[in-house]
Amino acid sequence: MSLSHTHGLAPAGAAPSTGEEVSLTFIVGYALASLGFYVAVMTPVAMTLAIRVNAIDPAGKGASLGAILGLGALFALFANPVFGQLSDRTRSRFGRRKPWMIGGVLAGSLAQLLIAYSSSLVVIGIAWCLVQAAYNAMLAALVAVVADQVPERQRGLVSALAGMSVYVALLLGSAIIALTGTDGTTMFLLPTAIGLVAVGGFCLVLKDRPTDRDTRPQAPLLPELAGSFWVNPLKHPDFGYAWLSRFLVFFGFAVLTSYQVYYLMDHLKVPEQRIGDIMFVSTLITTIFVVGSSFVSGYLSDRLGRRKAFVLAAAMTYALGIAIIILAGSLTVFYAGVAVASIGFGVYMAVDQALVVDVLPDRETHAAKNLGVLNIANAVPQSIAPAVAPLLLSIGTAGDNYGALYAAAAISAFLGALAIAPVRGVR
Repeated sequence: MSLSHTHGLAPAGAAPSTGEEVSLTFIVGYALASLGFYVAVMTPVAMTLAIRVNAIDPAGKGASLGAILGLGALFALFANPVFGQLSDRTRSRFGRRKPWMIGGVLAGSLAQLLIAYSSSLVVIGIAWCLVQAAYNAMLAALVAVVADQVPERQRGLVSALAGMSVYVALLLGSAIIALTGTDGTTMFLLPTAIGLVAVGGFCLVLKDRPTDRDTRPQAPLLPELAGSFWVNPLKHPDFGYAWLSRFLVFFGFAVLTSYQVYYLMDHLKVPEQRIGDIMFVSTLITTIFVVGSSFVSGYLSDRLGRRKAFVLAAAMTYALGIAIIILAGSLTVFYAGVAVASIGFGVYMAVDQALVVDVLPDRETHAAKNLGVLNIANAVPQSIAPAVAPLLLSIGTAGDNYGALYAAAAISAFLGALAIAPVRGVR
């Protein structure tokens, strides 16, 4: 997220701008930083960790992958709000956001190197936890810049770019796997390098306002850190409902993404050597529909001044896409389900982030901390899904009941749509 003071932007740490719109430089820089982050973190989640675990422990791959992803998500759960709180409190000549972005992406990249060169599940698990902690420190600062800088009338567009970057990143990851193959270290190193360059390049042009001369007293650190995981839903019910909706929808996303490789191998009987090509096609379809639906819905949401209707329709469409995947008996039907789910997820990610920022409590003083609380709703499902998945897969006698697994994901996404209905602070 690059910003420019030539367009009347509020400095980082100030109240969100209600005057001049953010510049094109800001929007492009933000999009590239988001894309780089997701390339680095989602390629392992969706593909390379599953491939590596299958090579090391083919018999127990499901449980091993679940343990690694679950523990990593647990670290993300704690890291995001804690580092968000620390970012809000930071006093430095570089500002509140930039130090955490630089430190987070550097530490995360080093931890990725451990994964690339290790053949031990224990080392890979520890390194993945470090990756999640470091990247979430970076992410907490990255998303807070939107609350710091972006006026309400542009949040749909900026959030659309963030939403679509998830699947554009998956497309790039799939292309990397198709290019490099599933052996060696390149499938880990190249996504890491993309993330490092994208976020690092953004930090070079980011003019985060210095905060080292801020003499305002701060509350004691430990009590504030203890409150990093909580926004009172009774005091801020709109934020509470938005949190619940995000949690339920992301459970469906975590299931669909984390187990897609094994679904293709076990349910549709795709040979491992074809996984890279199939995932590339799947992600290409996904990217086309996510990008299209994100741009259209983000623009319309800003123009119409409405959020809720888009979020409701998006989550229900996403649930429908998962339901189609459940019924898939061929790659063609699987691709159709992916397309429908992608439309829903693109709309959801474009508009939901804008909705959350619209109803964010204490935006001027605790933006990163409260967005960190929101990101718990992203992280917890990634812990729950790997723990619940083996139980759902074991229903019946086959031991690979992907129908039950994905049915739970579809129901969760549908309930996520219903959870947004009581929000009153936005239309």
